[in-house]
Amino acid sequence: MSKKISPKDGDRFDWFAILDDEFIDVLSNKVVENITCKDNPRGISKEDKIVRHEKRTLIAQHLISALYAAYCTATIGKKDAVISVIKDTNFYSATPTRNPNKIQYSWIYFNAVYESLKELNWIQERIGREGKGYTRIYAINELKHTFESVGVRWCKQHATSIDSLIVLRDKDDQGKKFDLPTPETEQVGAMSERLYQYNTFLTQHCVALEVDNEQLYEIAKSVADNNDHSREQRFNRLDLSKIQLKRIFSRGDMNKGGRFYHGWWQSIPSIYRPHITIDTYKTSEVDFSTMSLRIVYALSKREAPDIAVDLYDIGLTDWQGSQDPRRKPIKKYINALMNDEKGTFRLDKDSLALNGLSQKQLKDKVLDAHASIADKLVAGIGLNTQYIDSQIAEDVMHTLMYQGVVVLPIHDSFIIRTGYQLSLENAMQRAFNKLTGANISVDADEPRLPTHFGFSKEEMLAEEQSLKNNPSSFVTNLADSKLSELIQDSIMSSYIQGWEHWRSRS
Repeated sequence: MSKKISPKDGDRFDWFAILDDEFIDVLSNKVVENITCKDNPRGISKEDKIVRHEKRTLIAQHLISALYAAYCTATIGKKDAVISVIKDTNFYSATPTRNPNKIQYSWIYFNAVYESLKELNWIQERIGREGKGYTRIYAINELKHTFESVGVRWCKQHATSIDSLIVLRDKDDQGKKFDLPTPETEQVGAMSERLYQYNTFLTQHCVALEVDNEQLYEIAKSVADNNDHSREQRFNRLDLSKIQLKRIFSRGDMNKGGRFYHGWWQSIPSIYRPHITIDTYKTSEVDFSTMSLRIVYALSKREAPDIAVDLYDIGLTDWQGSQDPRRKPIKKYINALMNDEKGTFRLDKDSLALNGLSQKQLKDKVLDAHASIADKLVAGIGLNTQYIDSQIAEDVMHTLMYQGVVVLPIHDSFIIRTGYQLSLENAMQRAFNKLTGANISVDADEPRLPTHFGFSKEEMLAEEQSLKNNPSSFVTNLADSKLSELIQDSIMSSYIQGWEHWRSRS
């Protein structure tokens, strides 16, 4: 794939999933055979040879899977997307819980595989500065030709190692985040097992987009140009292979944070999410209404307003409820306020102008509207509420999984196959009540046709009103849109065919 989008370097190879596909196995075997033919047969037992072969093969599969995933993403012009490797023995370790920042492979085996790729002339290098920078690589020659013959398609993945699914982070005085060893407790073990089960479930399903090629590249560009991604997300391009989740805790505390990250659907702007499909079916997105604030009320043992009350209504004139354009920046401000331990967050000038308030006036209005929990809102309670909403998300995901239904988490909302929306709404409300003892309302966004690509909520409301006024126009619009031609022979249709082929053989 190639298209002009923002230039950013590739992810580390071990952040990619290992693909369970025949062409990956064939390529990996060639790499390992190239190493084995040079091995000294003396001084090693048969059992050790088997272990060595397995470890080399696993690393070869991981590197080639990562290179293929990079090949399948959008890049600058005609340049190839890269992945990153670290060529320094100090950055490799076979003990993941003790060394969470390191690559969880033996340096000796990794280096043997890497040198074999070079000998086969399968990779192009951009050498990093020794001890300071990553080396970037991408597929060339036979390896790239194989990728081209395979095309962009869905591939079954190995479930990510259970030891790496729960991540504990902290940050230094300069605000730089770093990983800590994850506690080896019964609680962490149970969380790891549940997430491993869910990731295994996800790897059997196809999360894609009902868009043509130009629309796909527009979404990819929005991901590459988005500067809001935190380290938790690590998104710099649209990579549909990123489906397996990790749970990330903050401030060195297993009771802070804990949200689910790394699903590619979390990286795209909300305006494009209605075009997501699950197993070729359209989807709906269901949101909790004012979730964070209602959790704060519950944690504070304070009675929250009725669930029909919009908690983002801070008393501005002519408030229009959920459709009010001022609501989104107010929500952003309140959520930031709850996580702003140093009191330095400021809403941008355009958002302030929209609300007609100064920074101080906005803060005063928010705290006045929620006077009974005002002390909590300015005390950095956000990570505590995130822990609760992550528990709720886990409950919802597993409730639906046991029904055989995929649900994709986006922190305070979920995406589900259309037709199962009511089941999701019931699961969300039950989980919220179970974890907080309080009730909450939910809101749903319906799926959209490809002809509604890029429509804002306001534009969709206008479209719906137009259809109500003139129902016959719906038939005309469908006839004019030529939906089958938009999607036929697209990158997405090829991607989905990979899943359909796997499913037919399973």
